[in-house]
Amino acid sequence: MRDFTQYTHLRQSSDLTLDLDDRTLKEQDTFLPGSRDSEETRESHCEEEDTPFPHRSSAALVAHAVLLVCNTVILGLSVLLWLRGEGNSPMEEAVAYNLRDLTGDTKYLPNGTVIPDPQHQEFGPPGPEADAVWSKMVEHSNIRLSRDELNEDYRDLPGLVEFSDGSGIYGSVAVYHSIHCIKRLHHLLHFDHYHPNKSAEETRALMHHGVEHCLSYLMEAAKCNADLTVFPMQWGTETRIPLGIDQGQHQCKDWGRIEEWMKTRSVDIYTPGLLVHPKFGWAYADGVDHLTGVAPGTTVAAGMSDGH
Repeated sequence: MRDFTQYTHLRQSSDLTLDLDDRTLKEQDTFLPGSRDSEETRESHCEEEDTPFPHRSSAALVAHAVLLVCNTVILGLSVLLWLRGEGNSPMEEAVAYNLRDLTGDTKYLPNGTVIPDPQHQEFGPPGPEADAVWSKMVEHSNIRLSRDELNEDYRDLPGLVEFSDGSGIYGSVAVYHSIHCIKRLHHLLHFDHYHPNKSAEETRALMHHGVEHCLSYLMEAAKCNADLTVFPMQWGTETRIPLGIDQGQHQCKDWGRIEEWMKTRSVDIYTPGLLVHPKFGWAYADGVDHLTGVAPGTTVAAGMSDGH
């Protein structure tokens, strides 16, 4: 007779092991997303898997958007400051704007004589009144600057004109170059009055400088400071040709504020001994009556770059 005691014991042990393994697997199944016994867990996991990428990364996207906006604003401000020339002119503090009409319609008497424009008396017939207006307009065009107020185009140039009293550097402002050119063109229209007894060579120099140089400079200045005010053409009562009459409001720099700022820096360059060339001495030792406004030669800096 066989002894089944050991077999029974082994069978019971095996059944116990299988039962434990089965229960262990069932307990482990609760952590598996595919388990039939963990529907809630599976649904939760599936919801996480199905969440779109943008939703999961919304915080990162917002952070990147904020950085992009900040960079754009910084770039825009940098460009704006560059376009305005911020830091390129100490006159920025004097800039203010106003709206005004631009008058420019020249009127004539029946005999062809120009009717003086009360707003532009400088364009009237040559004489003391017109000359006084021109003198007042350019009275403060020569100013004193410090080296730090010059932009990088000029700051380190050799040959800058420094006042002999050490008070600064002799300078001016570009708009006064335009005004001087307009003044020169006006005077050329009345050549015999403003330039009597000029030699042929002086006359050629005046015409060349006054017409070619000034017209070129005024053209570039007009493009640089382009006025974008638009105006429509209109029909007239006495001609079939459309009339271009500018009656619009223009945004202009306040000229009064500019003149006031210039006045605070104004200097009389004809003061004896104030402008002294390092080689030729006092600039106006021969007086100013002989001056034509046409400067021969070139600048020290240009001469050095040319190897002279």
